[in-house]
Amino acid sequence: MALIDTHCHLNADTFANRWQSVLDEANKVGVHHAVVVGWDEASSAKAIELATMDPRVRAVIGLHPVDVGPTSKTNWIYQQHQQHQKHIVAIGEIGLDFHWKKLPEEHQQQVRFLIEQIKIANDLHLPVVIHCRDAYDAILPILEQNPCKQGGIMHCYAGPSHLVPRFIQLGFYLSFGGPITFKNAHDARASLLATPMDRILIETDSPYLSPHPFRGQENTPIQLPIIVDKIQEILNVSKETLTTTLYQNTLQAFHVKTL
Repeated sequence: MALIDTHCHLNADTFANRWQSVLDEANKVGVHHAVVVGWDEASSAKAIELATMDPRVRAVIGLHPVDVGPTSKTNWIYQQHQQHQKHIVAIGEIGLDFHWKKLPEEHQQQVRFLIEQIKIANDLHLPVVIHCRDAYDAILPILEQNPCKQGGIMHCYAGPSHLVPRFIQLGFYLSFGGPITFKNAHDARASLLATPMDRILIETDSPYLSPHPFRGQENTPIQLPIIVDKIQEILNVSKETLTTTLYQNTLQAFHVKTL
């Protein structure tokens, strides 16, 4: 069964002029598709461009919480979707990041744009891809009060395991990446074990978060099988069962019949 990298940034400058060769190499290890995620207007447009050029790619578009500001706009999301609907599978990555942004007014801006983009996703009948860092207690009531009608994905889940059932109840899938392989990843493993098999996704977040033993180096979709192997070890399931389940989960999370 083919593997799908559900979250990567092949639209980053580091992959310029070589993103297709990276995908070619990933194909050789069983990674046949990549969901390329934007973080602002320009990177979202780039994600769409890659998707129009290569059938192995789908795009996610939106404003990352670190990239929102007083003058940020979101109307371009509607415009891009109108023109490129068949290439776009979600709105993201959106959310809250209280690690890099500390000021109360910055947090207020993030909350405003999170709610605004959830509304856009609902208008467009798309799921959301959520970025959350040091803000899990803050984001849960927002998601509860502003339901994502098509569900969504908690990207690179790093929250506590006791919150997993609440995200599942809200219709979310939990995605796990390189950190699940780190030697000190006790919390991530506990969260993985708390997640039902039919709600688990995998990602690389390339070029970030390389799995062990490549931690600190550039990450690419080629590393995805390392993450799968670690998840298989933790869950103690067969490779066939896991890969089949992950593939089906991905299609269901993005509400598509195929990628």
